[in-house]
Amino acid sequence: MEQKSEPLLEVKDLELIFSSDFGDRTVTDHISFHVNAGETLGIVGESGCGKSVTSLAIMGLLARNGRVNAGSIVLRSRRKPEGKDLLRLTRRELDEVRGRDISMIFQDALASLNPVFSIGNQVVEAVCAHQTMDRREAAARAEELLRRVGLPDPEAAMRKYPFQLSGGMRQRVMIAMALAGKPELLIADEATTALDVTIQAQIMRMIRDIRREMQMSMLLITHDIGLIAEMSDRVIVMYAGQIVEEADVYELFRNPLHPYTRLLIAATPGMYDAPDRKLAAIPGTVPENYTDIIGCRFADRCPYVTTECVKPQENREFSPGHSARCHLAAQIPAADTGAGAAGQTQPTEGVFAARASHQGASAWRDS
Repeated sequence: MEQKSEPLLEVKDLELIFSSDFGDRTVTDHISFHVNAGETLGIVGESGCGKSVTSLAIMGLLARNGRVNAGSIVLRSRRKPEGKDLLRLTRRELDEVRGRDISMIFQDALASLNPVFSIGNQVVEAVCAHQTMDRREAAARAEELLRRVGLPDPEAAMRKYPFQLSGGMRQRVMIAMALAGKPELLIADEATTALDVTIQAQIMRMIRDIRREMQMSMLLITHDIGLIAEMSDRVIVMYAGQIVEEADVYELFRNPLHPYTRLLIAATPGMYDAPDRKLAAIPGTVPENYTDIIGCRFADRCPYVTTECVKPQENREFSPGHSARCHLAAQIPAADTGAGAAGQTQPTEGVFAARASHQGASAWRDS
């Protein structure tokens, strides 16, 4: 696919705020990133880091108590190559963008599908919403989409209701609906979290193949750093509403800089692990309210914490395309994951096992 000079999607200084009875809470702290045409950008981090609300803001689907306080979300599609700020669109204009330019696969397919309408009815509606055709043509297109996503006997599936399908089959229906408008950008938000590992692998392989076939870009949101290794071209690591590291996927696994990234990798099992390898564990949890934290938001869980960590941490570029938000990023030995400092495993075990696993995953991804 021919690369555009400008990114397909560009998010700048995005600040999201949610209101409650206890006051306002900032959930993303002026985050900026972009997705190029034809690439997969992975966003990884624990639950509560701000990944999913970022995707909902892009789609214009924030809850009523959520709002964009600052920033812009610019989309440069084939229909509007000059770009348009999605935050400035009317509801009708946004409806035209959703599904046709950007589409999203949600985490919970059962909650996303309407229980009182058949599968065929819902997929046909998705087709009619974005393409000009009559109901008969739309039904044929819906059946074709269900067949493309690997649903067995799509004709029979069209007559069934969501509760009559397995979790993996429902997720395939959601993917078919997301593809109905032939979008340029596909957002996958924890698309396989509720499925068993065998079905997860099948679904992600299918998404990868369809993305290449349709020449789509993808924003992959997950807490599984192993999935990031398999699917992504570039990676953003988020923690407590901030981007703490950004790099090419190979560079991230070769030379993780931020302590949080190092510990995520150390906590990941690999196919080539030694039999006696002990996985690291990251102590503590993501803070629920991190708005008032002035210094490093990871400091209370970090094995390298110093007095400098109480100061605001700048996001610095250490090599072309590789940035991290940590004043110690360039000083920590490359082989040290930090797990050894925490007394959980030997310093080099976790990161090198994850790298070996990543090498195998890369071969699968590029096949």
